[in-house]
Amino acid sequence: MALQTAVGDEPKPMDIDDTNTNSPTTAPPQPLFDFPKEQPRTFTAKDLIAILSLHNSDFKKDGKSGKSKLPTKEEAFASEALKILNGKGSRQRMVHRHWPRSPTGKYITPENTLPGKCTPNGIQLWGSSIFDFYRVRRMPDVANLSTITTGSKLMKWMKAHGELDHAKDEIEWAEMEEEPKLIASWSPREKIEEMEEDIRQGKAGKLPTMKAAKGEQPLPADAGANYFSSWPLVPFSYTTERLTSSIDLDHLPKKLSVHDPWNLLAAGSSNEYGRAERHNGQEWESRIDRTHIYKLVFSNNALERAKRQAEERTKFKEKEARLNKILNSPGSVDASNTSAGEGYLLRPPAVPGPVAPPIFVVHGPPPYPPTPTSKIIEPIEEAHLYLSPAHPIGTGNHSVVYQGEWELPRAVVVPPPSTDYVLCETCVAEDVARILRDQDGEDGERMDPKWKVRSGEVKIVPEGRPSVVFHVVQVENLDKPDAEEGQYQTEDTTYRVEFTGPVRPIRTTVAWQDPKHPTCKHVTPPPDVPPTVKVRVVSKISLQGDGHLVKEAANYETFERHMFEHWSGFNVLPPMHDPVPVGALVPQFYGYYIPEERFVEEQEQYEAGGEKDEEDVDMGEDDSEAAPAQSSMPQGYLSPILLLEDCGSVVDPDELTHDQKNEALSLIYRFHYAGWAHGSVYARNILVQPGPISASPSERSKDIPSFRLIDFGRSYRCDAEGSNRASWTGDRYHEESSMEKLFGMSMF
Repeated sequence: MALQTAVGDEPKPMDIDDTNTNSPTTAPPQPLFDFPKEQPRTFTAKDLIAILSLHNSDFKKDGKSGKSKLPTKEEAFASEALKILNGKGSRQRMVHRHWPRSPTGKYITPENTLPGKCTPNGIQLWGSSIFDFYRVRRMPDVANLSTITTGSKLMKWMKAHGELDHAKDEIEWAEMEEEPKLIASWSPREKIEEMEEDIRQGKAGKLPTMKAAKGEQPLPADAGANYFSSWPLVPFSYTTERLTSSIDLDHLPKKLSVHDPWNLLAAGSSNEYGRAERHNGQEWESRIDRTHIYKLVFSNNALERAKRQAEERTKFKEKEARLNKILNSPGSVDASNTSAGEGYLLRPPAVPGPVAPPIFVVHGPPPYPPTPTSKIIEPIEEAHLYLSPAHPIGTGNHSVVYQGEWELPRAVVVPPPSTDYVLCETCVAEDVARILRDQDGEDGERMDPKWKVRSGEVKIVPEGRPSVVFHVVQVENLDKPDAEEGQYQTEDTTYRVEFTGPVRPIRTTVAWQDPKHPTCKHVTPPPDVPPTVKVRVVSKISLQGDGHLVKEAANYETFERHMFEHWSGFNVLPPMHDPVPVGALVPQFYGYYIPEERFVEEQEQYEAGGEKDEEDVDMGEDDSEAAPAQSSMPQGYLSPILLLEDCGSVVDPDELTHDQKNEALSLIYRFHYAGWAHGSVYARNILVQPGPISASPSERSKDIPSFRLIDFGRSYRCDAEGSNRASWTGDRYHEESSMEKLFGMSMF
């Protein structure tokens, strides 16, 4: 397959209106590279993007002709080039490709355009890679009108209008594009299990002494209930992992026991314990463990969303049940049906070609039908939260934020080990080898001839897109013969092994084992684990009399699910021109909790969604002068608590590259596209952490950052027409221009 990469005028995204269609044609653009004809070189897609991005620099630029010359792969990754590529001004995420059009093709207009692939955020310009975005002449006879769009949209349009001959390779490439995929955040399971083993060995954690302090116990009297040796541990005595996965609203803990020895919940006010105390190096056990009972509250919006999530889980469980029924149903023994419950195939070597029938291990069913372990956790009745001034995150005009230890049932974070009986594959392999020696002889002298015939076939099947050749040409020369100025061949294909043909069944004599009480040395019983696990979250508390926190919680409950999700691929969102990753917009929401004694008092206000008067939204240069609402709270203040995902630290625009600034800037455009105005656009409300979020913390890099918007106490939602808020248009413009100024990225 040969695909074209071209250079043209700076294009406009498909959704941007351009009425200047009669302007004269501009001067021909410079070619991407100037180099002689040669055989294609093999590069990965990452290599190709890096080489193309050097076009934006003066790297190997001829002073006389003004043209950039082709760098070799070695030159492109030499120190001089890497300095350019890793520089703050490096621009690697851009649209490199051009979609060829018939000179007499129809105009592509907003009225006849067709939807392409997209994620649940609804943004139409989505591509699985940088090479799935195109510049296209939607008016073929207007040479200087270049529009950005995607292969999936163009493929549909070309098929619908019969324009198939001029972009055969591009259409074929678009047909093989992957669908958008939801990216799961990294599971802390492995790190938690490693820490638990360190705790068992006494390398981490600290057991409580349970000694009295000022007449009270530093831990609850029942702290050791349901625990065994090495647990429970003193809070903040070992490293905990961040919780990054979502928890459905109706599964959040209904009751929260908050342990607050330093009275941080007073939050600038006072209560029966006085005011909040600073940390002066005291150990947790030296303090009185003041415990408060909090209850989870929902707005009406949250109740509706929780109902939808419960319906989705019901459908998922029904699907799970159908799948397990299929997996556990009997079938015939052949290469195409090797489901669990009857046997499994010992895979032949991954060498393509004819092979003798491989071994299919036949075994009996387990002692009882397998009990499927559902991926859906049960609702959480109670959890514990531990607060300490030794772990502050920040103080704002309306709130104080701490890093908290959140103790949850272990199954919420770490799926429990399966209790199903297991078949040791090591023992089976040894048993099969013994059976074959008995049947065939030590050297196979008694083997039935039919097992020697190469009656099966092994195939190495590519997955995803095949290797392709990209041709670099000038836009105006696409239809000219011999216009090609260079080629690059990518090698990004992955493969899988497939076998077809007969198999040789061997019945094993190995018995099933109870995983808790194994009968062989190869199966290790699961270790004893505590019933709970501690994870790290953000605990946001409010100053007395301020209404921002309750409104922020109600907004989190109203945000659409996709705003919390990470998706594969990239978006181009007008007025932006460059692709940006489709990461989550906001932190995960883990509930809004109020003191039990004030539950009835505040429930009514919160069920209304925590709405404040319209003038509460201040779009000025600073929100530090906003006057707090008059307090109706009784003496003895305990702040409500908003629990959120810890998403890193405040962004520093000066430390970001061009592409990273673009990605951070896209947050506000995506937030607006979702129908929301933020109300407080400042650098302090944009967080960044090393990424990608699917990798373990040790594998993440600052070169692949993950950004998130925070602080939604002033945010509001507007309908599609913007008619429910007179300031909607002005607020959007102010926020977008503020973000562009913050990152030094003008979009107009």
